[in-house]
Amino acid sequence: MRNKLNLILIVCALWFMNFNELLAQRTIGQPQLVEFAACADPSFNQYNVTATLSPGGALPNDNQYILQRSDANGSFDDASLIVELARVTGPNNGSAAELDILFENFSIPVDSNSDTYKLRVVTSSEPQIISAISNDESMHFFRNDLDLFLNERRDVIFCDVTSFTKTLSIRLEDLDGNDVNADDFEWEWFRDGAQIAGESGSSIDITTVGNYFARIPLGGCQNFFVFEETNRVDVSIVNVADVFIETPSPDFSFCPNEIKVLNSSETSNRYRYQWIKDGVDIEGETSTSITLDDNNFGGEYTLRIVFSEDCTLITNPVTVNNEGSSITVPLPENLILLPTQTIPLEITTDAPAGSIVSWFAQTSLQQQGPLSGTTSSFDARLVGDYRVEILATDACNSFLVSETELFAPVGFEVVIGTQNQDDSCDLETFNLELIDILGETTSGLKVPLTEDQLDFFDYEWFRNGVTTGNTTRTIEVDRSDGDAVYTLSADLRSGGFPDTISNEFSVAFLPGDIAILASPESFSESVTEITLSVPQNDSYTYQWFTVVDGEDVNANEGTTNTLIITAEGEYFVRIITPFCTTTLSIVIGNTPPPPGIADIIPNVVTPFNADNQNDSWVLPEALTGQQDVEVTIYDRNGRVDFNTVNYQGDWPLPASKSGGKSPIYYYIITKNNSVVRKGSITVMR
Repeated sequence: MRNKLNLILIVCALWFMNFNELLAQRTIGQPQLVEFAACADPSFNQYNVTATLSPGGALPNDNQYILQRSDANGSFDDASLIVELARVTGPNNGSAAELDILFENFSIPVDSNSDTYKLRVVTSSEPQIISAISNDESMHFFRNDLDLFLNERRDVIFCDVTSFTKTLSIRLEDLDGNDVNADDFEWEWFRDGAQIAGESGSSIDITTVGNYFARIPLGGCQNFFVFEETNRVDVSIVNVADVFIETPSPDFSFCPNEIKVLNSSETSNRYRYQWIKDGVDIEGETSTSITLDDNNFGGEYTLRIVFSEDCTLITNPVTVNNEGSSITVPLPENLILLPTQTIPLEITTDAPAGSIVSWFAQTSLQQQGPLSGTTSSFDARLVGDYRVEILATDACNSFLVSETELFAPVGFEVVIGTQNQDDSCDLETFNLELIDILGETTSGLKVPLTEDQLDFFDYEWFRNGVTTGNTTRTIEVDRSDGDAVYTLSADLRSGGFPDTISNEFSVAFLPGDIAILASPESFSESVTEITLSVPQNDSYTYQWFTVVDGEDVNANEGTTNTLIITAEGEYFVRIITPFCTTTLSIVIGNTPPPPGIADIIPNVVTPFNADNQNDSWVLPEALTGQQDVEVTIYDRNGRVDFNTVNYQGDWPLPASKSGGKSPIYYYIITKNNSVVRKGSITVMR
């Protein structure tokens, strides 16, 4: 009996030893990602992994297989960095053949971004089975809903510089137009297709021409996504000598009846063009070529080309010669004929004496004869179309034409206002005046009356609907009239029309102690928004700006008296009243802006008012007397009026080429060849 019992115990022991041996012999092979890589985004994140279970005995029925991922470097040493991707129950049955362990439709974490993850499978039951370690697997999750803007998708062009430094920055938006912080991503930078070593931030300082772009490094998923690369930005230097005006003709001499075309040697539609004649911008002529008018086309032509914010140039001038003649002062396009009025129509011409001049009303010849002197006139007494023709006795046999139309008014519109002036909001008085009277036609056309025709009316000023007794075209208003509403009555003396009342003009003086208020005054852990405000007035317009990298950037799309901010910095508001404009600034935060760059730069000088104040354009100290700071000032026609380094505050007098006679100038300030500020300057008298 004892021998039989011993035999049974020996058999059980052998069976148990064999069972453990079978379990110990059962293995799990390398897990493998079914897809070539896990390239996930918010719209798709489902992947599959398989592993092979070797033949062997059964495992506990509740055993689960757990798919684990290593850290980004492929190590399982730090348990806190191991990520469970998925788990399945079974297969747990014993088998003489290999079985597949399948992990289906699992998601990868949103912080996944490596090509060297490794996978393994472990069992939940004891003794634990740990699979072989997988090969490297690429797993990347990317927000594939971003628009990437490098340098606001603008190329960088410099004009004839020997060296430069320029910062290229990346801005991100989601597809709804909301800003996304570019610093939340790592970046790779490339020039001419080659990666730039050591650059991983959201901006880069460049000193070399080339083609630049940046991308978010996504390893094996790099070409899977749509929005991981920025636009390309070309950085180049323009040779000024390569930009000039040319013409298909042998020279720049034309007859009036010829086709007269001037072309730019630079014809890219990426740039902005403005044609200039005799120092004045030609309205509407902003293409790479210009076809000259038949009349009065002779003169000096230049072309202003804006290549980029860092490069604006004006070509050398060309002189266009009119080998024929012109009507140098043509007829006005439209005129109003007041009751009982006779309008003398007159043109001025440089056609030779003896040229035949013909005047037509509608299509009927009214007057014809040889030209004597430089003018010809005709008295118009009826409404209708008028036309003057000149057959010139010049080398081109020029045929010159000028036309106008006279209308009978059915009513009038009276416009009053004032000349809005920057930084004049502290004045105690200003002049309110008649700006214009428009004659209204039956077709709805509004034609300004001539200066002479304004004398056909009697005038009377009203304040809050009560006459002031003033019967001139101008009335002086002072601060005591604050909140008053002015109108002007105009009465045509010849009769036939009721008195015409002008638009209402609300007097709204700015308070003398106006300032930007911040509520609360500073940011803290509990304060994430600050409201900036100035006094509200329906007659004012408000424009809010902030200073970013030395540039004035529009801070909101509206025109309200408040601005909600979420970051420290310098902010300013431009308040436009009916008769003046003023600018106020405030700095939020403990760190002052860079000296001389973010400081407010004056936009008004008064060198001609004999008060010995504000006579010169004075820059902040950090921009004055510096060899690495270049100041360039242009007149309103784009011509360089002043250019220097080491600026000494000597503009406009004595350094202005034009003597400061233009009312408006434009400036660009560069530091180490990079633009830090630009804007306009008003010269007040």
